[in-house]
Amino acid sequence: MKFIFALVILIGFLTTICHAQGTNKDIQDAANLAIKKFTWDIQTEAKGSIMFLDVPYDHDGATEYLTMTIAKNKSVARPVFISVIIPSNINQTNGVFIAFAKTIKNSTGEFEVQIEKGLTARLKFEKCDDNDCTTRMVDCYVIDNESHKRVDVLNGFLKYDHVMFLFLYKDGSHKSVSVPLFSFKTQFKALQ
Repeated sequence: MKFIFALVILIGFLTTICHAQGTNKDIQDAANLAIKKFTWDIQTEAKGSIMFLDVPYDHDGATEYLTMTIAKNKSVARPVFISVIIPSNINQTNGVFIAFAKTIKNSTGEFEVQIEKGLTARLKFEKCDDNDCTTRMVDCYVIDNESHKRVDVLNGFLKYDHVMFLFLYKDGSHKSVSVPLFSFKTQFKALQ
């Protein structure tokens, strides 16, 4: 049910972006685009699986990518890690912020994204090179540096509708990348 709800919200959002004319074909094309864009690639080996998702976003007129990787050992219920890779042209000392959100209906009946308070964390980079910066959440947990609270990232991926990443550029501008989690939930359960 949540998958259908999230898909309907995403279709409405993409329909607006694509300036669809309201025909069934336009709606179906938008739905197909959403499913294709947010379907994880899965590589399965004897010991486990790795899930990958490249999320494109615009920065100064160029397309850049945020890449998420989830490594799952077949003998363990929780993934070994979740990593996030972004281009290294950002403020590296600031790290990247992660938050979770639900899609809710507001008092006027419109849908909006509501960030879940208390589930945000700043992720430090494990490594940065000339091209990319990588942060890794071992066992899918992270300790927020400011609050010192332990955040269960896997639970967030399974419970909420969106995961959001925020990072700053060296010039002080920022970028927020929101990733719908409808396809993750379905695909991750299939790995169990």
